[in-house]
Amino acid sequence: MSFKSMDSGNKDVTQWLTYWVVFSFFSIIENLMGLLVSMIPFYTWIKIGMIIWMYHPSTMGAKTVYEQGLRPILLPYMEAATEPKKTE
Repeated sequence: MSFKSMDSGNKDVTQWLTYWVVFSFFSIIENLMGLLVSMIPFYTWIKIGMIIWMYHPSTMGAKTVYEQGLRPILLPYMEAATEPKKTE
């Protein structure tokens, strides 16, 4: 439902929903690749910079990541979920 709400048009709600969807995606990837992430020097500082970039209203980084990265991947699944099921 968050994905449908992000396309609703309410700017404030859309910004925060987009931020939390992108943040959750990165958190899942970070947990799955914990060993590789631990080998990246200054990862904590890079992560802090990414979080600030994603939520800051002047950069709208989460919107950029969602629209250019996540949305094209998720769009076929969202469309399949909203199609009415055929009954025989």
